[in-house]
Formats: sequence, C-alpha cells, structure tokens
Amino acid sequence: MEEKMAVTVRELSVKGVARCLLDADLEGEPIHVHISELEPGTRSHPPHRHGGYEAFYMLEGEGTVEIEGETFPLHTNEVMVIDPQKLHGLFNASNGHIRYMVILTKA
Repeated sequence: MEEKMAVTVRELSVKGVARCLLDADLEGEPIHVHISELEPGTRSHPPHRHGGYEAFYMLEGEGTVEIEGETFPLHTNEVMVIDPQKLHGLFNASNGHIRYMVILTKA
C-alpha cells in the first residue's frame, strides 16, 4: 500500500479569481494564473517580453493576440500558447467585452 503524503495549502490573492490555493510544498509560485477583462478598444498593457511560457484562454468574447507584430484572433473557448520572449500582448479589437485567463510559468 502506498503511503499518503500530508498536504498543506496556502491561499494566494490572484487578479480576477475568487480563491486560489497552492500546495504549500511548492516554492514560490511556479505557475501563475489570473483572469483579465477588457472593454472594447483597450489592452491591459503595451506589448512586452519576459521569460517562461504563457498561455491565453479566452473565456468570453473575441480578443486578439499580437506576437512580433502579427495578430491572431482568439474566440471563446480557444487557447493560444506562446513564447513570451517574443514581443507580445493581447487587446480587444471587438465591439464587446472580453474575459480571458492568463497562465504563466517561471523562466
């Protein structure tokens, strides 16, 4: 019979998420998740670069992912995984509100 390991969790404050629990045995926050919302014609921040890996999951609406000047539409229930060392961002070029999840790993 396999021995069970004790589990302790800690709670993190995360943008757009009611409750985020993290296994306390993990160092830091190896995977970061948050929810963002954008009104029509807006972006959360200018295009940027960073390490790790990044994924965008569109929860509601239609957003546009920009990578190195190229654009890719992302509709509800679609996901895009990118190399965030390339200049990137997400903006709302639609006429409606969008809501999306961002998933980031450490470099």
